[in-house]
Amino acid sequence: MRKKLLFLIADQWRADALGCAGHPVVKTPNLDALAEEGVRFERCFVQTAPCGPSRMCIFTGRYLCSHRAIHNKTPLMDAEDSLPTWLREAGYAPHLLGYNDYAVDPRTLPPEDPRTQGLSYDNVLPGFETIVYHEYDSPEYFAYLRERGYPEHLLNHSAIHKPNIPDDGPGDHLSLVYPAHYAAEDSECRFLTNQAIDFVEAREDAPWVLNVNYIKPHPPRVCPAPFHEMYDPGNMPRAARGEHELDESHPYLRHIHTHPELTVDRELRETQANYYGMISEVDTALGLLFDSLKASGQWDRTTIVFSSDHGEYLGDHYLTGKGHFYDGAMHVPLIIRDPSDQANATRGTTVSDFVESIDIAPTVLDALEIDIPDRVQGRSLWPRVTGGASGGRREIHYEKDFRPVEGIDEDRCLLWVIRDDRYKYVQFADELMAPLLYDIQEDPDELDNLASRGDVTHLLVEYCQRLLRWRMAHEDQRMERWASTFK
Repeated sequence: MRKKLLFLIADQWRADALGCAGHPVVKTPNLDALAEEGVRFERCFVQTAPCGPSRMCIFTGRYLCSHRAIHNKTPLMDAEDSLPTWLREAGYAPHLLGYNDYAVDPRTLPPEDPRTQGLSYDNVLPGFETIVYHEYDSPEYFAYLRERGYPEHLLNHSAIHKPNIPDDGPGDHLSLVYPAHYAAEDSECRFLTNQAIDFVEAREDAPWVLNVNYIKPHPPRVCPAPFHEMYDPGNMPRAARGEHELDESHPYLRHIHTHPELTVDRELRETQANYYGMISEVDTALGLLFDSLKASGQWDRTTIVFSSDHGEYLGDHYLTGKGHFYDGAMHVPLIIRDPSDQANATRGTTVSDFVESIDIAPTVLDALEIDIPDRVQGRSLWPRVTGGASGGRREIHYEKDFRPVEGIDEDRCLLWVIRDDRYKYVQFADELMAPLLYDIQEDPDELDNLASRGDVTHLLVEYCQRLLRWRMAHEDQRMERWASTFK
């Protein structure tokens, strides 16, 4: 029987920022309830950052070294070899709300297409039918606000995402402590949710696949009331960082700390409180969408997948945003809930094995009983949802192309990471950057680089060899896959 599937992607959501993950402050009752009815994979890691390349890993089910869309706005080759096209070929009509951060290969476009002359990721992967293309905002959103009576001077990208700061200025605070110009029921997050509700309610008796992409809690850092003051800045958890990080000798560590962020404690805490407010805003919106599924009788017929494209440092290591190699940016939430009886045995469970974001696409295909293409490098997690036996990963891998850096050839601005239960090893392409090694069990905050110690040479060799073998097995294999079909 054909199914209904809701695939939710939030942008820049840390794995620990969930009530069900044991966070001491943030409240996410709707996602907590989803986890109670499904399976939470507590150690899911993305394969790269920022948004564009990470999402290409998610939708292709392949590592960065395979698809090679290394940056935002870097074109994706063979874009039809991805989840939405596979779904369409299987008879589904996958719809999208939001965005993909996908850049079209200009060689597939006619010469007169403007995308052959410049970089853009304002595109949607082939196979998706777009309901509303909406990243930070959209013409449809501004039309909605206009109908609601908002003044014209607010109805543009620059104005709508700024906090409503008093006329006499923000005072001693960051501007993000002030509420948005729009009410919570008129936020872009709620607008997108309303579009999703309209979609599912119009298809009560039909199978469907819907991918909803929320920009929050990605910046701009702004919350509508009451979320802007939902959390007390004085009650924030500590950031994972040490002052010695600002005086590191390693070239890469020195580079990323050239301009340390959130060094002032008050600014750190206000930024944390704002971030958690955005998370609760999204969670509240998801509650409305879930309520709609229940009211229309579709809750018990809809498989739901929730995840993110990467995390957020939020002051860890004196950083904000994403990228680099620390867990704060690479570790993301993953919750999968299936309504069928075969998933009853796993409801409310937490899987502690490593999983990777490339596992999501094959899991969706498996859930919909669609064959997984050979080129997919991820592993289906569906057996873990339905109670079947499935071995976990021994280790996870990710990569980062961090070009440009002054003084380093751009093709050497690359790092590879292997991480297991005990150690994280970071290898750089530039010969002037020595490897990094962290003992995750003894140093979970990743503050003490062990690589320069003489007694860990055997570990450096072992992890370098394991990383090299992984890379050899997962390089771009387009032609090899074609050749294997004729053997």
